Order: sequence, then C-alpha cells, then structure tokens
Amino acid sequence: MYLPRIAWRNLTRNPARTIIAMAAIAVVVMIVVFSRGFMVGVTESMFSSYIDNELGHVRIVDEEYNLREALLPLDYFVDGVQGQGASQLVAELEARDDVAYVLPRIRFGAMASRNDDMVRMLGIGIDLSAAEQHGVIPEEISAGRMPREGNEIVVGSRLLEDLGLELDDRVTLVFSDYYQSLRGRTFDIVGIRDSGIADIDRNYFYLPLETAQEMLHLEDEVNELLVFSPDMGDAEALAAGIVSFLHGQDETRYEALPWNRGTALIEVYAEMNNIMVLVYILFIAMGAVVIVSALTMIVRERTSEIGMMGSLGLKGGDIMRVFLLEGTFMGVLGSLAGVVAGGVITWYFSLAGLRVDAFADMLMDVEMLMEPVFYTAFNLENLLVSFLLSVVVVAASCFIPALQAAKMEPVHALRYVDD
Repeated sequence: MYLPRIAWRNLTRNPARTIIAMAAIAVVVMIVVFSRGFMVGVTESMFSSYIDNELGHVRIVDEEYNLREALLPLDYFVDGVQGQGASQLVAELEARDDVAYVLPRIRFGAMASRNDDMVRMLGIGIDLSAAEQHGVIPEEISAGRMPREGNEIVVGSRLLEDLGLELDDRVTLVFSDYYQSLRGRTFDIVGIRDSGIADIDRNYFYLPLETAQEMLHLEDEVNELLVFSPDMGDAEALAAGIVSFLHGQDETRYEALPWNRGTALIEVYAEMNNIMVLVYILFIAMGAVVIVSALTMIVRERTSEIGMMGSLGLKGGDIMRVFLLEGTFMGVLGSLAGVVAGGVITWYFSLAGLRVDAFADMLMDVEMLMEPVFYTAFNLENLLVSFLLSVVVVAASCFIPALQAAKMEPVHALRYVDD
C-alpha cells in the first residue's frame, strides 16, 4: 500500500495544479452526465410518442398498405384470418400470453373548408372501449370529453384553431370512401386533444371506429392493429411470434412490424445513441488532456526524484504505478465532483423540463412526434456509466506520461539534476 500513499501525498505538493486538473475533468463529466440524460430523455419521449400514437409495440398491416400508406388507401385492410373479421383476430391476439392489449384503427384523409381555403386533416377511427382502458387520448383531452357514439369527434387543439372553430361547434368534413366516392358528413366537436406534439395536434381528429367503418363502407375491417406487449423490449420476439401464428393459419398478407423498425427516424435515433458513446469518450479524452499535461510537467519536475527512487531499488513498473495512481486519483475525484454536479442538474430538469423556444418553433414545421419541452432522464445507470467511463479514459490517458517516468534510467535522471 505504500505506492498509493506516495501517489496520494504527491497530489498535495502542488494544490493549484491538482485542483485545475480535477476541475477540468469535473466540468467535462458534468456535461457528459447532462448530455446523456438529455439524449436518453429526448429519445425515450420520442419513442414513447411514436409507440402510443403510431406504431404500438408491433403494428400489423397489409403488405400493400405498408407500401402505399402515404396515400391512405382503404382497399388494403386487415380483416382477420382468411376474412373472418378484424374483431376475431383481435380476440385471438389478446388471448396470447405475450400480448397485453390490441388497438384496432382506421386512418383516412379528410378536408374541411374555411372561407376560401381547404384544411386537410387525418381522421383516426378508434375502438372507444379499448382507448378508454389503454390509450393515451383520454388523458390528453384538455376540454370536453371523448366521443361516445355516432357523429361525435375529438379534434386536435391546433387543428381546431386552423378550422376557426370551438368546442361544441359543428363541422362538415369531405372524404373519400372505400369506393373512391366523394362524400360529406357533419360532426359535433365534443372534445379537444392537446398532446403537446405539434404534428398530432395540427392534423388529427378522432371518431368512433364503428362510425368510421360505416361512413367509409368498411365492415369488420381496419387499416392497422397496434399490438402492445407487457414490455416494449419484447417487440422483436412478439412480432416474430405473430408472424408465425399468422403463417400457421395460412395467412400471409400481413406484416408485423416491431416499433424499433417502424420508421426510418427511429432507426436513425437508435444508431445515434451508439455514435454518441464515441462522442462522450472523445469529450472526456479532451478533458483528460489537462491531467496528462499536468502529469507530464510533474514527470519533468521530478526527474531527480524518479532517479532517486530508481537508485533506491524501485522498479520501473512501481514508478509507473505511482504516476498512474496519481493521475487516476485526480480522475476519480474530478469525476466524482462532475457526477454530483451533473446529477443535480439532470435531476432538476427531469422535473422542471427544458423548453427551447427555437426548437419548439422548428417542430411546428416538421412531421416529427416530439414534445417541445424536454425532460432529462435521471437514473443511477447514467451516473455510474459516466463515472466509470471517465475514470477509465483518464487512467488510460495517464499511461503515456507514467511510461515515460518508468523508462528513465536512474543514472541519467540523477545526472539531469546535476546539470
């Protein structure tokens, strides 16, 4: 234990330099902790928005519908196994142990006129009983209520503004049915949804599934089934199980798409998380340069001391360990301070949220399901990983100056002092 004691004592020989080196690491680690918390928080929020509103854990659609979805076709639908009806397939899926619940939906395009302009929107026919039990829509009704039956709809808050209407007003919508016939129907606006996601609040309205099926001339048919498992991490296995189940009944028309392969954007974000690990390492390495510089100066200043230790019988490996320990001690203390500071900041914004107005304005113009207020993710995993990552990177960075000290010949080191 005498080597760690020597290294620890050496930290106090130049307190100012030691404090500067530890402060540099502390600042870097603090930024890394907050950055990881921010990225994880934003990513989880976005994934949750897509899962709840667009993808489920697994999304079952007709193969042709998946290819033509941008056109919102009504002639490629899910009508159960061998045409036995969507409700029959929902019941069979919900009987599986790996399925928590299923949300059947119909998506279709519609328009309404306001003065001389046409406002385009997306209608979502939802199973009211399933949505009340499991969906996020009831929780986000800011005024009014959920539709109950017939010609009642819930409208996104921004869409309602675009229409120039208010709660309890009536609106006439124009849409195409299954036979490509242009039709119109008047609805009562009984609720307003304010999800906080611009793309949803600006474009979507919701009506009972039975009403959508009747007005579009669909029977027991839907565009998609959103299947939810007890754990989102089981989506890949659930999708494979559903495909096997369908193929076992000679039904090959459908695709079962896990949420993490539902859109290109989600796949990009998943890859970004892997890339960000390299960014964190490089960032910490930049902070470690200060400690490496400090150790390099220490090695030069203590050349005579290194020669003395060598002449007294200390081996090169022991000398290298002394300087490695000295740098590691600075890294550990600096990392600990950075984790504490970063943890406090991350914890605060996990509760208060962080609103970036410029980014919020940008979200108004893009089709991305992301809330304008970002909540960081505060958890022990982030703190522990950031701390260990910093300590490992700093310790590795200290290897070069420590190796330089270990390679010094005692005779040359002592001669350097005499000169």
